Amino acid sequence: MRTQIMNDKLSLRAVALFASGVSAVATSFAMYATGGSFVVSSFNRIVLGYLPGWFVSGVLQRFGSVALEMSMLFSGVLLSVVLGAAAVGGYALGSRALPSYNRPVGVFVAAALVFFGAFVIVGSAAAVVAPAVVGGVVAAYFLRRTPGSGDVDVERRSIVRAVGGVAMFNVVAHAAGLLRRDQTQRAERELQQRASRVQSEHMLSEAAAAGLDAEGIKPLIAEIGEFYKVDINPSPPSVDADAWSLSITGLVDEELELSYEDVLGYDVVHRYKTIRCLSDGIDGDTMDTAVWTGCRVEDILEAAGTNGEYAMLNGADDYWYSLPLSDLEDAVLAYGMNGLELPQAHGYPVRLLVPDRWGKLHVKWLTDIEIISEDESGYWEEKGWHGMGPVNAVTKIDRINRPSGRIQICGHAYAGARGVEAVEVSVDGGETWNEATLSQPLPDPDTERQWVYEFEPDRDSHEVYARTIDGEGSVQPEERTEPYPNGATGWVSRTLRAE
Repeated sequence: MRTQIMNDKLSLRAVALFASGVSAVATSFAMYATGGSFVVSSFNRIVLGYLPGWFVSGVLQRFGSVALEMSMLFSGVLLSVVLGAAAVGGYALGSRALPSYNRPVGVFVAAALVFFGAFVIVGSAAAVVAPAVVGGVVAAYFLRRTPGSGDVDVERRSIVRAVGGVAMFNVVAHAAGLLRRDQTQRAERELQQRASRVQSEHMLSEAAAAGLDAEGIKPLIAEIGEFYKVDINPSPPSVDADAWSLSITGLVDEELELSYEDVLGYDVVHRYKTIRCLSDGIDGDTMDTAVWTGCRVEDILEAAGTNGEYAMLNGADDYWYSLPLSDLEDAVLAYGMNGLELPQAHGYPVRLLVPDRWGKLHVKWLTDIEIISEDESGYWEEKGWHGMGPVNAVTKIDRINRPSGRIQICGHAYAGARGVEAVEVSVDGGETWNEATLSQPLPDPDTERQWVYEFEPDRDSHEVYARTIDGEGSVQPEERTEPYPNGATGWVSRTLRAE
């Protein structure tokens, strides 16, 4: 009997540990969804900060958009164990310190230890009070049922009821968190300014007319829902435009604090612009084009009067980068996308667009531009990535069609602000080359172009290569490299059978 009771005590402590930790995390989720004050989001950011860049890049390339969700799940489980251990250990310590008031003191010490652990992670006392209290109470809820020498079956039924109650609480808390997360996703809606809407629609129609008619070819302009997303957090920050402001500080003649309406008041510009992620492989799909609406960064910086050589850019998601001011001469603060208000997932209220640079420099949810005298690197540079210069040229194959016994290859190409002058295709392993048919160039050269090449097969199989020649006459390098750390290069290839 004594052995059975000891086993039951150990099992109860394990249940109390996990239940209290999960309940503390669930309470935080119900209050803050996946925002910055959610304890798992903060913990996950800390964990990712300690992981080596090569490991993070490998996971991103292997698992793509679900990698961050996986890391959040891992961090959530680990943090639940840590906070649960703090709650159970705190309750045991407190209840033994003052036996006459064992339960209230136990709850207090348990909550205090959970509070301390969560506060170290989140950095906000207000954000962790409720999770800490819930963690302490749940630990006490179980541990006060410590098996004695009485009816073991009755005690077990009591524990089962306790588990059921805590499980119900967690279901409700997680449901509340999911509902709150959905409510904080700002719906895409039309831009407030009618003129911007009309101009954007014209540009979308212009791009549609410039495209090629080939089955399966990628459109020149991506639908907003299809435009790729790569972030450092599993859910975009929920930024209220009415409370948001853009600060221009540092080495300036006059510091500025611009509201959303102030930004909308600057001269409006519309741009076609392709964004390619530095993690995009030769056969990857993290590259898309949109019609962007916004204002010139240069207009804002001129109003502040800059006296430095670099700009430190900060986003509401704790993302940061420093850039030479020369890179911002033709940059845009975008607040519209494809004729709609900039979606939250793509940086609402404003994001940065830098010509001829990798997507990692296009800071989303921009909140601060600090003018500085020296370069201070950036978020991904701290993890071993580079790619601060012009984006690499790339040629991609979208689809292989076989009309009437012929072989039709269609795809798209991009070479940054240099533009795509030609796409060449070889069907004999690189011995001879022929030019593909290109879509009409869009007015802004920093965009993709579609291409199609069709031929009559004359052998059992063809080794096909495709490469881009940019507007400066440079041929895309042949040697293939991985995205990490400088961005992928190399010719795309396919082995095609005549059948």
